[in-house]
Amino acid sequence: MTFFKKSLLAVAALTCALTASAQSAYDEEAQELGYKPYPYNFIQLQGGIGETFTNAKFTDIVTPTVSLGIGRFFAPAIGARLHVNGWQSKGGFRSISDTYKYNYITGDIDLLLNLTNMFSKKSHHFLNVILVGGVGLNYAWHNNDMAAVLAKNPGENTNNAWGKGLDRDDLLGHNLRAGVLLDFNLAKHWNLGVEVDFNSLDDRFNSKYTNRDDWMMTAQLSLTYKFGLKNPPAAKPVIVTPVQTHTETEHVETTPVTPPTTTVIKEAKPLKEVVYYAINVSDPKDVAAVAEECARWAKENPAKKLVVTGYADKGTGTAVINQRISDARAKKMVDALKKAGVLDSQIEAQGLGDKVQPFTANDDNRCVIIEGK
Repeated sequence: MTFFKKSLLAVAALTCALTASAQSAYDEEAQELGYKPYPYNFIQLQGGIGETFTNAKFTDIVTPTVSLGIGRFFAPAIGARLHVNGWQSKGGFRSISDTYKYNYITGDIDLLLNLTNMFSKKSHHFLNVILVGGVGLNYAWHNNDMAAVLAKNPGENTNNAWGKGLDRDDLLGHNLRAGVLLDFNLAKHWNLGVEVDFNSLDDRFNSKYTNRDDWMMTAQLSLTYKFGLKNPPAAKPVIVTPVQTHTETEHVETTPVTPPTTTVIKEAKPLKEVVYYAINVSDPKDVAAVAEECARWAKENPAKKLVVTGYADKGTGTAVINQRISDARAKKMVDALKKAGVLDSQIEAQGLGDKVQPFTANDDNRCVIIEGK
């Protein structure tokens, strides 16, 4: 096997390992958010300024520009979009301090590389740094303004590079793009960003020959609407029922006169059941066995109560979120107990959020504890 093939196999193996290790973190993150942050589709509106680098004063040739983009992020680090940009551009002559306007439109296919997600175990960040690279076509038209400038300045030895004379009114050429987008996550469906791109265009774009590509810079604000977001992966709670030591104490009183008479005093069997949950999960699926055991205990001890307490781990979420999820866990466990036949009068329930952590291990505190008292 050649060194090249070995290298390819090593890279592929490393990629698979990294993907597998990251998937679990992505799943937990999606459960906390309530949706998968990737993949998603998007529509993007942009507006800002453009600047063509030519022989003129920089501030004299700043022009407005707008863009529309439609695309998809296929994975946390890789996306693509169809992007249309255009409006107005300017050229000029420093020697006569005059400028001329023309219109343009550029269509590109862009590759989007999210550097933030490439170097992070998480896939959801407030700020994403995204590299942009694209290729496409540029069409420019309505260059009559240059003809008027040249007519006023016969001493300017320049011809319109769009054609042999001064009457050529359009130009079709290539466009190569490189840029960076700073994208801020405002909400589930909305992002706000700032994008700066440098576009390499046909030598004749600014109406002059220089024997090298012309350059145009655009700086734009962007508003992005994301759609097609998926629900988080289903996560069933892990049910762990500790082995209980049930004891029963009997006390027998007898008298020698009447040996057949026996009095038996029974103490209630202690009951403690623990149900563990995944992050952001409150639906007690697959707890029928726990509920049935609690129902049997309640029937055998009608004067006792089942105390249901919901908890959330302190290591994730906020105090408000954790209180809400612990309340939901307790409520749904109560529903399961009632379904198993436990009376309302025998149930007490509460959610303690993350204020109390019954276990040392952080993840174990995503739980409901049912005690018979």
